[in-house]
Amino acid sequence: MGVWDDYIALIGVRDQNQELQARNNLLQMQIQQQEEAIREAERLRGFLGLTESGVGKMVAARVIGRDPSRWLQTVTIDKGEMSGVRTNASVITPDGVVGRVISAGRASAVVQLITDTQSEVAAMLRESRVHALFKGNGGRDLELDYIDDDGGIAAGDEVITSGLDQIHPKGLPLATIKSVGPQGELFKLVLARPRVDLSRLEEVLVLIAPAADRPEPAEVPTVAPKATPNTPSAALPSQ
Repeated sequence: MGVWDDYIALIGVRDQNQELQARNNLLQMQIQQQEEAIREAERLRGFLGLTESGVGKMVAARVIGRDPSRWLQTVTIDKGEMSGVRTNASVITPDGVVGRVISAGRASAVVQLITDTQSEVAAMLRESRVHALFKGNGGRDLELDYIDDDGGIAAGDEVITSGLDQIHPKGLPLATIKSVGPQGELFKLVLARPRVDLSRLEEVLVLIAPAADRPEPAEVPTVAPKATPNTPSAALPSQ
């Protein structure tokens, strides 16, 4: 009987260990979910600052899909015509310009990223105010497609939107000049790195009603994150 008692006790210990392991796994999962909720709340606080910046009426959306092909650089968002999203609407984040809406359904839309080879953005150098046009190169960067005067352009120069394409409002951060190469056929070979990390998009803002005669901001406003472990997953701002 003593052997059987020991055997039964061992089975009980094993069962308890399995139960404790299951509880530990559940707690780990809950902690990870809570940490992700805090990160999301921090990101959305930055969005709140941008919606109050005077850029215009915006609706926030989540990225729910990405084109897997190498030829097109697009993402799908979970807001569409029912939320006021229309074709050619500017899509941004607190860091800068993301792209434009190229098609909109009732509850979703496709956004062409600024790095897509078919994308062109009217821009200007922040300091010199020289106007330029940048197109996507299909990778991570933008290429200079036109500039009024490329004599003073240099690596590190900040590029902002000019508003002349009537898609993106004037003064939004677009890119930073990455490199200035030798003279090409018409202009110097210039690459610029977008201010937004387009490979890590999770939420965006879609401009559905631009503000008229909006003054150019010195910087896109941001709000210092203040989140606590009890902060629930923040709801995206709606129109």
